[in-house]
Formats: sequence, structure tokens, C-alpha cells
Amino acid sequence: MANVRIVSTAVYHPSHKVSNEELARHAGDGADKLLGIWEHFGRKDRYLAADDQESTVFMGIEAAKELLAKNHLKGSDLDMIVFSSGTHDFSAPTDAAFVHQALEGKDSCIIYDSNANCVGMVVAADQAVRSMMSNPKITYTLIVGSEQIARFYKEGDLASKGLCGDAACAVLLERVEDNEQGLIDSMYYTNTQKAEDMQFPAGGMTQMYNEKTDLEEKKIYLHPEYNVNVAFPTAVANMESLLQEHGLAKDEVKQYILSQLNRNVIHDIAGKLDQPLDKFPYIGDIYGYTGTSSPFIALHHAIQAGTLARGDLFFMWSVGAGITSCATLWRY
Repeated sequence: MANVRIVSTAVYHPSHKVSNEELARHAGDGADKLLGIWEHFGRKDRYLAADDQESTVFMGIEAAKELLAKNHLKGSDLDMIVFSSGTHDFSAPTDAAFVHQALEGKDSCIIYDSNANCVGMVVAADQAVRSMMSNPKITYTLIVGSEQIARFYKEGDLASKGLCGDAACAVLLERVEDNEQGLIDSMYYTNTQKAEDMQFPAGGMTQMYNEKTDLEEKKIYLHPEYNVNVAFPTAVANMESLLQEHGLAKDEVKQYILSQLNRNVIHDIAGKLDQPLDKFPYIGDIYGYTGTSSPFIALHHAIQAGTLARGDLFFMWSVGAGITSCATLWRY
């Protein structure tokens, strides 16, 4: 029976690193409050694009090039390219088209963009795997997640800007026969009762060129009480359900790789699962919050550190605006 395994990962981030203290210098009398917010969420440093040339697409291409080089592959070896972001550079053509162009992909390659906001790369990998399992013509798929959230918050929203960082992650998937490695299953939770509480662009794309609306008002809109807290308890429930369905125990899971949005939430989920914190990698203090790529960057570091080895069970979980969340269970 065919399955799809994660072959390798690669990360790109800008060279410009900014600390909490550096960011807070712009806040005047509000600096101490901002530092408290950022530290509460687990922030310390983040990488930020230095100029407009270091775009979402640029970062994704750089991560993809590194990934192919380290695996001795060419763009022509790829059968599918999926570009995940909540801050895509283009609606037309797709960002995936520019990745395909830069990698000199073949003309039979499937390319498309995916957007499930911050849970997007987890969803993209899940959906790509299921497509690959049913289509023997797809051997290699490249999933690219790239995000630049901070630049789209309103200038006065320093609290939200400071939570975020710019980075991209590329993941290579391979269809394999008779192999236990790969995706085991996934489970979703969606609650759209307050979908309007976060909007980008504010008012929708149809209002982007309305000259009566100031550009600043077209950036990310957040309701004063916006949060995704309703999804956090479901992370525990969904992971426990997946383990039960497949006859597996929590202690068999080597790593729980979660959204890097809030370190306190990671600690809370670890406590509710009754699992040690060293199973929950956290890199949000290095990168800031990188949206769609955040759990996959954490995966990349777990692999690099050797805390996740071939044959190990691991979870990935994240949540996106709307809100929707997804838990995926893998054997690496």
C-alpha cells in the first residue's frame, strides 16, 4: 500500500534579527507594556525582511532551492508544487508559478496556491498526501510555506507586529510503496461563528481600490476581543481521538509539534495531555510567529537536533483565522 513520507525540510529567514528591546524603542511610554505582552507569548527575537525585495515569494523560493540542493534533486523531479500562505504576493499568477519558474520545473508539474491562514501548511501537507496516495504519477511534492504578517498590521498595532517574524519553510514529500513512514491520519475542528473578527484585507479584496478608504484601513482588521482560544481544547481532544482510533498511546509519540503562536498554550496542551515539555519543541523565541510555516520550522529544528528520528511518531497541530484547526499524526 502506498504512503507518503516527509523526506526533508529546509528553512529560509532574513538576516535582519530584531530583539524585543529593539522593537520596544519605537513605543515610547508604552514600551514596558509591549515587552510584557511579547514575553507572555514567548517572544525574544524575530527575523524581519529588510526591504520589499525580500518578499513572501522570494523567501519561499530560497527555502525550496536549499531543499532541492540538499537532496540532490532538480526542479524537473517535482510532480507537484503547493505554496501555502496567508500573505500571498499574488492572486494571479500563483506564487507556486514563480517557484516553478525559479526551479525550472517540468511542464507536467501540478502547481497551485493554498490558503488556510496559519494552519495552512499543515492542511496543505495533509491534502497533498491524500492526493499523492491516490495518484501514482505523483512521486515528489514540494510544499512551501512562507509568510510576512507583521508588515500588514496597522502601524499603530505594535503589539501584534511584535509577535510576528518573517520566514519560509520548504518540505519534500515522497510517495513510497509498502512503507510505514508517512501520514497516519488527520482530524479537523472548525468554528466560523465569529469569522468576521479577523479580516485581511479589511473589507475584502473588492474594497482594496476604493479611493474613499485609507490604505492603512485596508490592512489587517482585528476585533478588540479577537482570539482563537476556542480551538485550543480541541487540539487535545483531536490528538487523543486519533491515537485511540489507531490503537496508539500518548507515550509512544516522540514529538508534539504545535503552532508557535503562544508558548503558554503549548505548555497548557502539554499539561492536559500529561506529557513532558521536552516533547513540545518551541522556536517562537528565535523566529517570532511565522504563521503558516511555524509548526514546520519547529519540525525542521526537531529533525536537525535529532529529537525526531526515522520511525518516530509525531503530531503536528495548528490553528488559522476563521477559525479552523487541524491535527495530523505522522510516522517520520
